[in-house]
Amino acid sequence: MKRISNFYVRGMSQQQAFHFFKRTHNLMEKISDAKLQPKLRNFLDAITTFDVALKSVSNGQLAEKISLENNNRNSAFEFIREQTELLLAENSELGKKISSVLSEFMELPQKTDEEKTELIRSLVGELERIHISDESSEIKISDSISLLKRSNWAYNQYLKAQKIELTGKCLTYETLATRRRTEDIYAEIVEFINAMLIYNGDEEYIDIIDQINHVIDQTYMERLEFNQAVYA
Repeated sequence: MKRISNFYVRGMSQQQAFHFFKRTHNLMEKISDAKLQPKLRNFLDAITTFDVALKSVSNGQLAEKISLENNNRNSAFEFIREQTELLLAENSELGKKISSVLSEFMELPQKTDEEKTELIRSLVGELERIHISDESSEIKISDSISLLKRSNWAYNQYLKAQKIELTGKCLTYETLATRRRTEDIYAEIVEFINAMLIYNGDEEYIDIIDQINHVIDQTYMERLEFNQAVYA
């Protein structure tokens, strides 16, 4: 007896889940049982709502914020370096202290995002331990240290948010709620169709069930490959 295979739909990323629901719905529409049609309409409504919720979260916006804060970090670091050079030209003791700290962090461009963020955090801590007086050039350095600290923190937060979004673990309340509703309707329809096949036989819908199971098998393999790539 043919039946739709069991599949742990909650193991998918958000985008994977949306495409899976859309593909299975398109195949289920070919089943003409009258009692199934209201359930399929509810399924389509849930998929549409889920799609709207996903589109409201723009990964492009996160990418823009990440780029902006990275530029802010680089600008702040460069300004501190330039001002330190001016202080050194004046034989300033403060310039010597800052220069000594900066020399320990000259390999920043060669580091990974995580390593660079941690190094900048350490750099800011070292710079904050150096007393900055009220002279105008030194105030500028102090402001740049504050900018470096803030932009580094913001960069790290946006980067974490992007990784969370890409792995599909969590996006917004709306995406979680609409996905859960779609999952529940999908499970209800699968249970209904499998019961219908037992009651009415599977001859009429063998090809459709095979196609749905093919989508399930394909999605399962894609999920494995996706998880391996993300967590490698």
